[in-house]
Amino acid sequence: MSRLRLSLLLLASLTAACGGAPEDFAPESTLATREDAVTLPARGTASTLDFGNWNVEWFGSTSNGPTNESLQLSNVRDVINGADLDIWGMQEVVSTTSFNNLVSQLPGYAGLLANASTVTSGSSYYSSSEQKVGIIYKTSLVSVLSARIILTSNDYDFAGRPPLEVKLRVSLNGRTEDIVVIVLHAKCCTDSTSWQRRSNASVALKSYLDSTYPTTKVMVFGDWNDDLDTSITSGKASPYKNLVDDSLDYTFPTQALTDARISTTASYPDAIDHQLTTNELRASYVSGSVEAYRVDQYISNYSNTTSDHFPVLSRYTW
Repeated sequence: MSRLRLSLLLLASLTAACGGAPEDFAPESTLATREDAVTLPARGTASTLDFGNWNVEWFGSTSNGPTNESLQLSNVRDVINGADLDIWGMQEVVSTTSFNNLVSQLPGYAGLLANASTVTSGSSYYSSSEQKVGIIYKTSLVSVLSARIILTSNDYDFAGRPPLEVKLRVSLNGRTEDIVVIVLHAKCCTDSTSWQRRSNASVALKSYLDSTYPTTKVMVFGDWNDDLDTSITSGKASPYKNLVDDSLDYTFPTQALTDARISTTASYPDAIDHQLTTNELRASYVSGSVEAYRVDQYISNYSNTTSDHFPVLSRYTW
């Protein structure tokens, strides 16, 4: 055992004995470093703009989700590094410290959480201890122009997690253009009240997109907590039927996952993690590129160590 590793173990033991936490004495990124890093096949390409959304199940929480926080951080890091996408929409990030440590281990990436000081209204709707949405992006291609929390009047319908909207400037293939990404985490569960809240949120989202971005390239991605053909709530239509039906203006690339009965979680049969594009972005979609990336093929005991959701990916020409 190396002297550095032995020192870290002794430090952690001493800290526990004194009633403190190891992260008070050493950066979590150092403690999370592992020699058995996971290698995954890349899904992004150098010439396309590549999106991913991923619910990382209570990321950084010591009370919920995977119990080994260092292992969860390492696995999430390895997936993002390996997939080699350009823009990630993240859900269920609890610890800001863990998120910052994750980003510090992603060469060439930067990140932004919903409660950041640079996000308008962010700290008003997202506390340091609750689940947060955010983005991770390649700094060589993408820069943040502005960020804000939207649809705050529907805070209840979004389960206290109103969407994060980020305006981005993308430079790729010699072309620079601005786009908008919206990261959402909809209300969970199969009861009728939860379905109604998702339905209300969908109506509010469509009205907002219709009026605010009628001619803009927009990606709305995240954990929608429901499917697109029929709802996970028995006997109910999809709460997103209003968006599905407006095929002239909006498209779910992830409809292909629904139609193929491909699950986006480790435990349930439905596709509940989705991507919605405006027709301006839809024109650039690389046909057949949407995927629920089964990273559990590469990570042992994935659903207990990393997340109960799989990353969902897609690519666009630029």
